[in-house]
Amino acid sequence: MHADIAAAMGFDDLYSGSEAFRERFDEMLDAVKALPEALQERGRSLWYPQLHNACVVGDVELVTALLATGLDPDAYTYTDDDEDQPPLVWLARDGELDFEVKRQIAEALLAAGASVEEGEPEQEARAADDDDFADYLGSKGQLEKPAR
Repeated sequence: MHADIAAAMGFDDLYSGSEAFRERFDEMLDAVKALPEALQERGRSLWYPQLHNACVVGDVELVTALLATGLDPDAYTYTDDDEDQPPLVWLARDGELDFEVKRQIAEALLAAGASVEEGEPEQEARAADDDDFADYLGSKGQLEKPAR
């Protein structure tokens, strides 16, 4: 469906060879097309995976809008590399955003159903020396766990 765009982004092999990748790639592009016109340009300016990249550039409004289209907040990229992680892990690995922006994006992901257990974002934040964000995720993880 979007083979030409995948090729332009350097994903032609994955697009033609992996059904899971192709479905996720098309899903991300369709979500961008479903955005309000004012947000479409920002969404189109991001490379695949658009939701994940919106997280790491700190665009809270775009993340929220992409999630509102129905994108899976725990979506894996199916790139068969280190980046094949859900958005919360990408956010946890980022060392540039300040805590408040990261918290706002994490809240949007969590409100949409993301799990703080998927991909181990707390551990990724600690590995990135972001103890504040790791502690925040840890507190959210305690809320996710059922009481004994």
